[in-house]
Amino acid sequence: MKMSVEVDEKLLEEVQSRLGAFQKKAPNAISNALNRASSNVRSNISKEIRKEYVIKAGDVKETLSKGKARRGDLSTEVRSQGSVIPLNRFKVSPKTVNPTRKKPIKIGVKKGSTKEVRGAFVADINGPKVFSRHGKSRLPISRLFGPSVPQMLDNEEIRQEINDQGVETFYERLDHEIFRLYEKGRG
Repeated sequence: MKMSVEVDEKLLEEVQSRLGAFQKKAPNAISNALNRASSNVRSNISKEIRKEYVIKAGDVKETLSKGKARRGDLSTEVRSQGSVIPLNRFKVSPKTVNPTRKKPIKIGVKKGSTKEVRGAFVADINGPKVFSRHGKSRLPISRLFGPSVPQMLDNEEIRQEINDQGVETFYERLDHEIFRLYEKGRG
């Protein structure tokens, strides 16, 4: 999953005309605004995903990387790469190991909903983890996983909210950078 913002010639010319005598500083203003917007997008990805899913901020942020805009390269991107997340990092009830448990365990990946997972059990192998058996015999077992962060970002509502906030931040910061250059030049 990748989100990116690129600046076209029209925007560059508009910023140059707004800066007037300081038009050579336009790429600096745009790159600073882009970098601030990408930082905002990175933090908003974590917030928006955690509104919908039961996941820790650290689990989301470890999958994110962001590029840096420079004067010569007026583009940046925030990228999410990661594999599926083990179910024990979501809401598991009960989390304790109990070999004689008769009721199925409940797992909540999305906020507000938990589902019974028949045949799943919790085993303590370097911490509690969720497994299931293949058939009636004790072995083989396999670990159960939930969605990855890039899969969570495929939710259209989450993506739209993140993009809207990122564009809004970019234009706010661009105005701020232009004003800052004016003040610096006058002083």
